[in-house]
Amino acid sequence: MSDSQESGQNLYRELLHEATFRLIAAKRFHDGFSKSNSAPDLEAAILQVRKALELIAYSAIAPDKKQYKAFRAGAKKQPDFTRDYHAGKIFSALSRINRDFYPLALVPAERQPDGSWHFGRRQDGYLTKKNFENVYDRLGKYLHAHNPWSPNKQIQNLANDLPGIIKKAETLLSLHARFIRTPDFQEVWVFKVDSNGGPPELVRAVSGGSFEINKS
Repeated sequence: MSDSQESGQNLYRELLHEATFRLIAAKRFHDGFSKSNSAPDLEAAILQVRKALELIAYSAIAPDKKQYKAFRAGAKKQPDFTRDYHAGKIFSALSRINRDFYPLALVPAERQPDGSWHFGRRQDGYLTKKNFENVYDRLGKYLHAHNPWSPNKQIQNLANDLPGIIKKAETLLSLHARFIRTPDFQEVWVFKVDSNGGPPELVRAVSGGSFEINKS
């Protein structure tokens, strides 16, 4: 592994670790809201989830930083990738570089008859890419004080949904594969992320020839 690859992997790990702590904080604030019914507690939970999702989006850049930076430099409007923050826009750019950039949620590996281990794809219970983008935009509506002349934001509905959103984000990260494709190499990282705040663990890194990802 080159120094740049190792640096990208370390940053990926650090960003996921911080995202986990943000989700833990969100659960703590939401628990406070459940007891106090205090709007600031709920808004604090919403903010922490939103930041956690942004950290996951930043982590998605890390393995493909060189290609992402070059791609963004060609933009006519705001070509500086260091000013990027909107998860949906980051995902849109990344999809032009690496169609498999989004974490692939996995289930624990099973031993195969030939002695190898196989990580199956998780079928449900996690934030899909579409879910992620929808939730990210939904949370953004609650980052500012409510304009009293605008329609009701139905914040109680979000309060009810927030624990499930947090759980799906944790499940996405808990065991996932990240696929890297560059002109020079192709690689697969399998990461295990502890929702209780332990450091993310690289379970296995596979590199070599080209690969394809089945849709099911």
